[in-house]
Amino acid sequence: MTSPKFVEKHLTVNKVNLRYLSWGQENKPTIICLHGHTGQAHIWDEFAESLSSQFNILAFDQRGHGESSYATDGYERDRFVEDLDSIIEILGLSKVILVGLSMGGWHSLLYTAENHPEKVEKIVIVDIGPESSEKAKVFFADRQEPIMEFDSFNEVFNKDRKLNPWVTDENLKKDLLNRLKETKNGKWQWKADPNLIIPPLKDGTDQTLINRYWKSLEIIECPILEVRGLESPLLDEALKNKMIKVSNNLSWTDIPNAGHVVTVDQPKLFIEATRDFLIKQTNG
Repeated sequence: MTSPKFVEKHLTVNKVNLRYLSWGQENKPTIICLHGHTGQAHIWDEFAESLSSQFNILAFDQRGHGESSYATDGYERDRFVEDLDSIIEILGLSKVILVGLSMGGWHSLLYTAENHPEKVEKIVIVDIGPESSEKAKVFFADRQEPIMEFDSFNEVFNKDRKLNPWVTDENLKKDLLNRLKETKNGKWQWKADPNLIIPPLKDGTDQTLINRYWKSLEIIECPILEVRGLESPLLDEALKNKMIKVSNNLSWTDIPNAGHVVTVDQPKLFIEATRDFLIKQTNG
């Protein structure tokens, strides 16, 4: 794997310092990449590097994640959307393409439908929908309280290795090193704010949020591409068919041998699946 040619930058929005990675040139069409819950911006490295000659690509550590600061005003879904709104405003972007994995997909849908549909040219949502499959709902209902501290990096790596047979050792190690930090006592902890990790996500049970996601999918007029990891339980065929029926602008592609974080499990296949959609007719 070659080292990605990015520039690390920081931007303060809504009293939160956000770290982001920048590829390409500012005079090219802008893609904003948003990771998933407890994730970090480096999941987009290979994707961004592959498209850096044609786009201005900005991958953010969202509030409370990665190298961005913790938020004093919380992590309600609308706080993330307000951050995205501020990012686009402060950077003076008149048009953007949004690429969001998991919760990053929710933020992309809400921003486009409820804030500035005129500013969004295209959306890629990765392994997320307005709600989860029945299988996934059962899994989340049985969720145990997450472990916050580990004796060694290898402890975390070996645990995740058993859960995900599709990702390469190299990609798994890189992702975990960007999500974890070593403490002074030699233990390892997640970089993400514990207030993000410990409480269960309410998006799967909050009917108001679920309705907003479905309504967003229904009213958004720009093209949307859903990229599903076939080994992920979040989206089943029933949800796929409902999402395609609800939206007039949704296309769909499946990535084999990929779980939820498709860009880490199968980065090359993700690039192949999205390249034509992103390049075709961008900016006219």
